[in-house]
Amino acid sequence: MTTSEIAKQKTAKPKTAAGKKPRQAQLNKLLSRKSGVTIAQLQKTFGWQPHTARAAISSQRKAGCVVARTETDKGSVYRIIEGQGDR
Repeated sequence: MTTSEIAKQKTAKPKTAAGKKPRQAQLNKLLSRKSGVTIAQLQKTFGWQPHTARAAISSQRKAGCVVARTETDKGSVYRIIEGQGDR
């Protein structure tokens, strides 16, 4: 290996998954859907436990979003209410 090859390795940026969104952005997109999202859907999408999914929804609330919960036959459905999160 030459010195220029070693220098290139040191300055090379680590590879990231192209097009992969951060989880908070993905969560926000799911919560913004008209149909909302259930805890079971979050578990399947992210591989989370139920308490982790609820904590992530709580973090969205702490960030200023108004998250509504509706009871359905499938369980609780969570969605962000548009225009209500302005502080």
